[in-house]
Amino acid sequence: MSTFRTSLRIVAAHRVIILVYLLTLSMFGLLMGLSVTDTADEVVDTHATVAVVDRDGSEVSRGVTRYLGSVGEARPLKDSRQALQDATAQNRISYILIIPAGYGQSLQASARQGGKPPALETVVNYESAAGSLMDVRTTSYLEQVRTYLGTVTDDPARAVALADAAMKHTASAELVPQEATPLPRSLLVYAQFSLYPLTAFAIVAVSTLMTSLGRRAVRSRLSAAPVSGWERGRGLMGSCLVVGLMGWAWILCLGVAVFGRGYLVSAAPLLGVVAAALGAYTLVPVSLGFLLGQLGLKENAANVIANIGGLAMSFLGGAWISTDLMPAALVTVARFTPTYWANRAMTGASEVTSVSADTVLPLLTNCGVCALFAVAIFSVGLAVGRTRARSSL
Repeated sequence: MSTFRTSLRIVAAHRVIILVYLLTLSMFGLLMGLSVTDTADEVVDTHATVAVVDRDGSEVSRGVTRYLGSVGEARPLKDSRQALQDATAQNRISYILIIPAGYGQSLQASARQGGKPPALETVVNYESAAGSLMDVRTTSYLEQVRTYLGTVTDDPARAVALADAAMKHTASAELVPQEATPLPRSLLVYAQFSLYPLTAFAIVAVSTLMTSLGRRAVRSRLSAAPVSGWERGRGLMGSCLVVGLMGWAWILCLGVAVFGRGYLVSAAPLLGVVAAALGAYTLVPVSLGFLLGQLGLKENAANVIANIGGLAMSFLGGAWISTDLMPAALVTVARFTPTYWANRAMTGASEVTSVSADTVLPLLTNCGVCALFAVAIFSVGLAVGRTRARSSL
């Protein structure tokens, strides 16, 4: 009896594992990728909704009110606590500026004496960066007025007019084209969050296969077949690789079909790096499943290890949280996980600005380091299998 064909029949008999661990869990990465908005290829000038509560009525306050109305969409707002609370709670206005009484005089006095400028009250919408940008523009405008009051004129109206003229001279912005088309961030996020379902599927499928092959009836039939131990081992290894190939092909094809269809030509080398990273990482859970099967663990234990281990490796490797946000000690630990190196290769492929040997080879080196983890684990599995075989004689 061919070990390879028997193994594939066993995998086919446990097709529920494929449906649950591969197809269903892969939707987790798909949803995370769809939730990401890719950066546009053009510069968009955003206009935030603004409101000014002027309690001063000076030339300076009227000037900054006109300026904010020219760079944003001015909205009326009553000067009451209820109106301010409603506008903030309902997120109707991105930026609210409250100018206290006597602000114009205080700004003029600080310009003459060289002191600190008076403070303003602002309310910035937490759901958008447009409000923060308007706050930067307000500060820049008032700094212009203060500079003119301190160096050119003592007349606030004259200083406001000079600031208005200066702020009209703006520079246009455009994106500098890159030598290589960067991969979309949605594809990177999908690949990162697909490492967990890939881990869970491969470990459970391979360990289940190993457990089934280890049963006395199946083992006796395989041993009675006129094939050498090397051929049986080669067939077993081939069947394990087929399981991993199934998981790798599904995750990669789904990601390319949904997120990378427009990059098959323009960013083919970078897609190749992502495919190599996923392929190198797939070998790790395959070898882990092989090891668990050699240890004789039951299916329930393999399920627990697959799920907890997959979650832990995804977290430590920076697939869910960037390693830049982790403590240094945790990053040191992460370097001893295959997820770290696979994620490093995929992240690098999404950030490079040019495709050359100098940029691609280091990424492929990371894939090679990830594959070394699989080689080490598979070697341990072979040693465990030989030890158990000798002890059973």
